[in-house]
This record gives sequence, structure tokens and C-alpha cells, in this order.
Amino acid sequence: RYLRKMENYFADLLWERQNVDRLHGIVTDLLEEMITRWAEAGADGIIFCEDWGVQNRLLIHPDMWREVFKPLFRRLCSAARSRGMFVIMHSCGYVYDILDDLAEVGIHAMQFDQPALYGLECLSAKLRSCCMALHAPVDIQRVLPTGDRSRIEKEARRMVELFQTGFIAKDYPDLHGIGVAPEWDTWAYEVFVEAASTAA
Repeated sequence: RYLRKMENYFADLLWERQNVDRLHGIVTDLLEEMITRWAEAGADGIIFCEDWGVQNRLLIHPDMWREVFKPLFRRLCSAARSRGMFVIMHSCGYVYDILDDLAEVGIHAMQFDQPALYGLECLSAKLRSCCMALHAPVDIQRVLPTGDRSRIEKEARRMVELFQTGFIAKDYPDLHGIGVAPEWDTWAYEVFVEAASTAA
């Protein structure tokens, strides 16, 4: 994104594959060293901050993702898991087509800020089949910005009911940026806290 700009980088995946592979190797070496140091410092988990999707598909073909990126993620997840670390991966957009692959390489949980993009029932079933958890707020695109208290609370309850013990609630750090009043976000928190208290 910063070294080459996205459109140039995507072209490089086709036309400059050898150079891209060299760059990926350098970056992956660096990330693996960082994982080692975090583990030595006592960290119990890592999160990959990735954005692999747009509204209805991956940014690149799933087969290319599997060929180019899957081995790199396998290596990084192996480095983390071998040191007892929990692995979360963030992605905006629709990445349904590679969820099985992400589970296979060792991702424990997916961090989605737009879980409604998948349909909660569909996403719940898929993550359960992959043995992955969901780390998410109430959907920041379709639900939170409505400011509709009833809808926000209902969606929060649905998330708790559907994902059960495979759910890690979170907030969204830039409410102002998505036009959400802090109060609206609090309505979801209160449902999550109430559900956790009841479960305990």
C-alpha cells in the first residue's frame, strides 16, 4: 500500500512476481522476528491488520491468494502458535472464500467490523465449521450508524446468541469517522456486558 501503491502492487503480482516474492520474503522475515520478540516479552497473542476484501469479493482471485500469500501466513501463524500465542486476523470486506484457508494456516479468530456483510447466520455456521471465533463490534456499516437503539440492541443479542462462546466483543476505535455517537455504541456494550454477566 505504501511502498508501491495498491494498483501497482497488484500489477506486480502478475508482471514482477520474482521481485514481489523477494519483497514478501524480506517482510515475512521481519514479521517473524517481531513475533519472536513479542513472545519473549510475554505477549500472549498477535493480530494481523489486513484488508483483503471489498463489499462482495476478495481484492485478488482466491487462487492467487492461496498461491502467493497462504504460505506466508502459514509461516507466521506457525511462528506464533509454536510460542503459545493466540492469532487474530482483521480484514475489512468480504473474505468468505478464504476462511477455510485462514483456519488451516492457524488463525484462531477473525476480526470483522462488518460482520453483517456475510449474514450473521451464515458467518456463524462458517466460523464454527472452521473452529474460529469472531472478534467484532455490532456492524459499523449497516447497524451502528442507524442510531436506532432497538436495532442495535437486537443485533448485539443476535451476535451473542449465534456465536455463543466463539464471540469476542469489541468496540470500534473511530466512532466519529463513521458518524456514530458514543451513546449508540454504548447500547451494544450494555447488551454484551449483560450477556457475559448472565453466562457467568
